[in-house]
Amino acid sequence: MVKALNCPNCAATFNPMENICEYCGSYIITSKAKQLTYDLDVFKPTYKKIFFHEIEMKKDELPIRSGFANIYYSIMRSDGGRLLLTNQRLIFCAHALNINPNLYWELSLNDINRANLGLNLLISQRIQIFDKADKETTFVVYGGKAWLHEIDCALKPKK
Repeated sequence: MVKALNCPNCAATFNPMENICEYCGSYIITSKAKQLTYDLDVFKPTYKKIFFHEIEMKKDELPIRSGFANIYYSIMRSDGGRLLLTNQRLIFCAHALNINPNLYWELSLNDINRANLGLNLLISQRIQIFDKADKETTFVVYGGKAWLHEIDCALKPKK
């Protein structure tokens, strides 16, 4: 049995297996997959809005990859949630089970200087994101190499 959810745009009930609100035409991504790379052909220009859980995508913004992640502060402290890469920004939002469930972090792709692979932790890896001021933010993700590949592709200028 599929639990119905409410559309973050119009609040109408929608079936998460459908991903499309029949009332307002918004596309809502509710994937619970560990890691997922999106097929951009799925997103039609007719969708009024696109949401990743409750995060509204900006104009002409499309999701590229999402998955479980921890924002890593130290060996003793991290916050779990989901990381989303779009064609415009990298976004982290904490899940409700954290001490700080309202934690939200985002960085425009224009502000990313580089991304590196960090420590390999058997099934997960650290990826390090450096902004233009060389400030580092570290995430623990599944498939760190795939994340870096997708970030590098998103950072390359369009020809």
